[in-house]
Amino acid sequence: MSFATPAHEPLSATLVANGLIEYGILTEQQLVELLGESRHSVTLNQLEIALVNRGLVSNLRLLQLKGALVGLRILDDATIGVRPVLDEKAVRATGAFVLDREPLTVALVEDSKFNLDALAGMLGTREFDTWLITSIQFDQLLRTWYQGQEDAALEATKDIYEVLDEAVRRNASDIHLQVGAPPVIRADGRMVALPRRPLDLEWMDTEMQKLVGPERYGELSNRFDIDAAYTYGSSRFRINIGADVKGPTAALRKIPVDIPSITQLGLPPSIMDLIHLERGLVLVTGPTGSGKSTTLAAMLTFIAAESGRHIITLEDPIEFHIPPGKSVVNQRELGESFESFPGGLRQALRQDPDVILVGELRDLETMRTALTAAETGHLVFGTLHTYDASSTVARLISSFEPEEQAHARAQIAYILKGIIAQTLLPRASGRGRAAAFEIMLSTPAIQNNLSKLNGHHQLNQTIETSQRDGMQTMEMALVDLVKRGVIREEDARFAAPDKEAFDRRLGFL
Repeated sequence: MSFATPAHEPLSATLVANGLIEYGILTEQQLVELLGESRHSVTLNQLEIALVNRGLVSNLRLLQLKGALVGLRILDDATIGVRPVLDEKAVRATGAFVLDREPLTVALVEDSKFNLDALAGMLGTREFDTWLITSIQFDQLLRTWYQGQEDAALEATKDIYEVLDEAVRRNASDIHLQVGAPPVIRADGRMVALPRRPLDLEWMDTEMQKLVGPERYGELSNRFDIDAAYTYGSSRFRINIGADVKGPTAALRKIPVDIPSITQLGLPPSIMDLIHLERGLVLVTGPTGSGKSTTLAAMLTFIAAESGRHIITLEDPIEFHIPPGKSVVNQRELGESFESFPGGLRQALRQDPDVILVGELRDLETMRTALTAAETGHLVFGTLHTYDASSTVARLISSFEPEEQAHARAQIAYILKGIIAQTLLPRASGRGRAAAFEIMLSTPAIQNNLSKLNGHHQLNQTIETSQRDGMQTMEMALVDLVKRGVIREEDARFAAPDKEAFDRRLGFL
């Protein structure tokens, strides 16, 4: 919980200006040229608007900087709406909105004591989560939720196909839909609200049935969660339909129809060591939307084309259709051809597989079965929503009961052959995104780390000193992309798990 009096230095124009320089986003000279004589008296609101309007900093980068400076969460999800708890006068006075979420959450531009005390008085409590927004976001939210702009100036969204057309045209990776908000797309990693009126319940009910069918959509009231895939011309989308207090919600992820090659993805050459394995466990990890499925599809496509093997995939839903090549490929979808990942894995093991893909190691039973499959002579690929090798191993071990963890460490040290941790960053050109990969491969030194209590803490150091074995840390990958001009230095620094290691490799320390 955040309280009305912040425990950290609150945001100010001075703090943000110093942060821009400290993080290497702008130079002091650039700030002087931007602000001139007003640099000593500029307000935070004036500074933010000047930075974004001049194109010196994107709104998203500014938001991330503010969060990093004071350690507060940022409102980077455009699907979260606003509750009209405060009147417009109060919103303008505090620069704050009450978000449509639980627990009680306030998003504000400037976390000053004055603003927080005023909000505590208006809300009748000093306990609320505090998130940050930029001045640009504040203006957008004010127009959308308080000034009724959508009623007169904006057009209604005709149908789901209009949204899909716009997403394809702008090469968006994701679409977000919900009642009471306009359609939102993610283009080049940034959330963009389309200039349309907020969607209503009738629109969502009608258009979602076009995507998944009336019968499947009817399951939403019982299951509250529907996963599906939808082909739209030459494009394909993975769909998840859920619900919130206002009605249905939907998230659509665009899936490339053509599977890119390993070379096209920029995967390091050492990845071939994992592709040519006959047995063991290989994990591809990263946050949602980091390209894990694409990487796995490229690897499985290579295996299918180059070797005669039996490949079974367990997916939710099927995203890429793997060409069989020289192999036999069976792709199975949760809810259609198997009921659960542990059950699907057990069934797959009875069908003479060489390679098994588990879409997500989402629970302990699935992890157990995957480890057993790898231990008994199969090559098993899986995914986890973890950020690097160290956190991946920690997640695996902590999933087991305390009395089982010593055995789990020994088992993992023996069968875990590699971890590919990846993230996507905007390209320096401003068009598209580039992937950065951390690579961990099984060597005696890595196995020693994995078998020891808390040995995962030494993984990063071992990876860093094992470059000759084909390994690299995320910081090493990011620095390489910066030096080759693929991504911008400030984007790489924000993405680096260890910023000191990043700066040291870039030559700043």
